[in-house]
Amino acid sequence: MSQQSTKSKRIALLPQIGVLTLTRIAMNTSFRMVYPLLPIFTTELGVDVATFSILLTVLQLLGLTAPVFGQLSEREGRRFTMLFGVVTYTAGMLLVFVSPNFVGFASALIVASLGKIAFDPALQAYVGDRVPYERRGFYLGLLEVGWAGAYFIGVPIVSWLLATASWQAPFIALASVTGILLIVLFFMLDHDKPLERKQISFWRGLRMAINSPMAIAGLALGAGISGANQLVSVVFGLWIADSFGIQLTALAIASTVIGISELSGEGIVTILSDRFGKRRMIILSILGNIVVCLLLPFANITLTIALIGLFCFYLTFEIALVATIPLASELNPDARGMYLTIFVSAVTLGRTIATPLSTTIYDFGLLANTIGAIGFNLIALIAVWRFIRVQ
Repeated sequence: MSQQSTKSKRIALLPQIGVLTLTRIAMNTSFRMVYPLLPIFTTELGVDVATFSILLTVLQLLGLTAPVFGQLSEREGRRFTMLFGVVTYTAGMLLVFVSPNFVGFASALIVASLGKIAFDPALQAYVGDRVPYERRGFYLGLLEVGWAGAYFIGVPIVSWLLATASWQAPFIALASVTGILLIVLFFMLDHDKPLERKQISFWRGLRMAINSPMAIAGLALGAGISGANQLVSVVFGLWIADSFGIQLTALAIASTVIGISELSGEGIVTILSDRFGKRRMIILSILGNIVVCLLLPFANITLTIALIGLFCFYLTFEIALVATIPLASELNPDARGMYLTIFVSAVTLGRTIATPLSTTIYDFGLLANTIGAIGFNLIALIAVWRFIRVQ
């Protein structure tokens, strides 16, 4: 294939990237809104925070089901799996009208979560199939704006709907948006169903996806990065409250700082990772996160210094994770769809292990959490440094 033809295909992909990023913003909003708006939802639905925490744990564990959708992606194509994910998500959002209570709320998020789990890795595989690895950091970095964008665009709109209408209003709005985007994507996405269906069993598909030390190292990399982040993410609000008193303004500012750091990290990966090298960027950002972990417990001198520390922590994490996505898309090109869903499960596993651990060791102070985070980071660092050769 000529260089001009490849460039033309990438240019043709850009409008799809735009619509797909909007889709990710909408789909991510329903999950990002829960944390900052938790007090409103608990009041409106008449349930306590402990009940909500069970739901949030279930949503997190659902990520372990991702490989099931990986097999679907390999057999029926990325387009089919993405459309299936959007349909499932939209249907989930509408469940709050079938059962307008906490059961409906929980059911909506659980079903929508399954749709998102199907959609995201298939989308990454779709781009990986069409964009040379040397440019994949740019395209996948653009798509990751859908995560920070949900925070800056989706959550404020949802907050306004909650204030002016009802707790169900965000769900009907998100269902409407994704329903429209579904129609656009149906006509816009390339047909990519395999000419011959791959009639392989689920377990054989798993073995094919993790058939090399490098592929396994990619899973350790994702689990290590996410576990390190989770050890601090769960308790940073407690740390701020313990250090400076319970100030809603301080917590709101901290959330904004985290959102800005996420957007900055996604921008850095999008602009620089292809030229600088994904592997090199991951190694440097993990090392940077380790340095921040050493300093962060001593940053509670003033709120400003503490916020700067949090910004650096989340910036280095976001760069590492977002740069890992295009890297992971090349660790097993022959089973890309399945591998990326297993990668999602590895990231979920890292968070799942770290979540209960984070509150337990926080009894010894934030330093215990950051030392634990360094341990997770070292697992990720060894994996990428020693076993991964894709640049």
